[in-house]
Amino acid sequence: MALDPSLERPRRSSDPGFSDAVTCAFSDPGTGVHGTIRIGIAAGIASGLVMVFAGGAPVLTHAEGGVALPEPPESYADLQAAGIDHDVVEPHRRWTISAATDDGAIDLSYEATGPALVLGPDHPAARIGGMEGYEQPCRVRGSIHLGAEHGHRRITVDGVGQRGHQWGAPDWSRMDLSRTITGWFDGGPSFAVTAMRPAGAPSHADEVSWAAIARVPPPEPSDDDEDDVAPDPSAPAEAVEAPEPRISTTTDAEGRHVQATVELWESDRGPVWTATGEAVAGNTLELGRLRLDTAFFRWRLAGREGVGRYDVLRKVD
Repeated sequence: MALDPSLERPRRSSDPGFSDAVTCAFSDPGTGVHGTIRIGIAAGIASGLVMVFAGGAPVLTHAEGGVALPEPPESYADLQAAGIDHDVVEPHRRWTISAATDDGAIDLSYEATGPALVLGPDHPAARIGGMEGYEQPCRVRGSIHLGAEHGHRRITVDGVGQRGHQWGAPDWSRMDLSRTITGWFDGGPSFAVTAMRPAGAPSHADEVSWAAIARVPPPEPSDDDEDDVAPDPSAPAEAVEAPEPRISTTTDAEGRHVQATVELWESDRGPVWTATGEAVAGNTLELGRLRLDTAFFRWRLAGREGVGRYDVLRKVD
């Protein structure tokens, strides 16, 4: 699905609860570094969040909110919060993002490696959550500089990740919890899952979910039943929705997710993609009436090892 380049600009609405944000996540299994950089706007106020993990522990965490904007931004280059600078180099293809804090700095380039996985406004998960948007798998390269607390280290990043853009007016009176789950496999498929738990619903089974997977198209059926035709790995990936994803999560004593299984069915007849994984880094942020449990996962899917992000945002009493 080709996306309109105008979607790469901040979205606007007269709804006072409307927000717009870009999230750039990355993981480099070779160096054990993972991170999330988010910048957004709500009610004319900008905010930003930077989180970087190395060796399973947080090494950079910085957040800033309440940054007043003199006028609505025309591009993400006009937004600055938490020391973040984000630029769209080529819509839906290439981006740069950097961040400078007292504890270190980040300088990364993102290049799309597959099609966007799009959650449209008419899907039940978008209607309950009040948000729509898209996630795009990426190759991520650049560097991270850590300050004196971490020995003035420089870490080269050559990994995978995603760039996501979401907008809408979330109504937390209608839901108790939301999940965002992604998986990235170097040279292989990628997936994204969004799940919303309606207010008062007791469990996973009551959540309304959306999922999509980007994978190489299957081969055309062969007339010769004796010959198995393998997919062409050089073919461009295509995005396919996976109705009714199945999510199973194991949590620790604090309610943080530590293991998970995600089943993605392209149809009732299959094929089925089953990803199993465990957390390799994570953190919890208290956000007023909300709590964010964020984690990076090591995933296994169809004989491949990959990485990804699993975030849970929930209401707190």
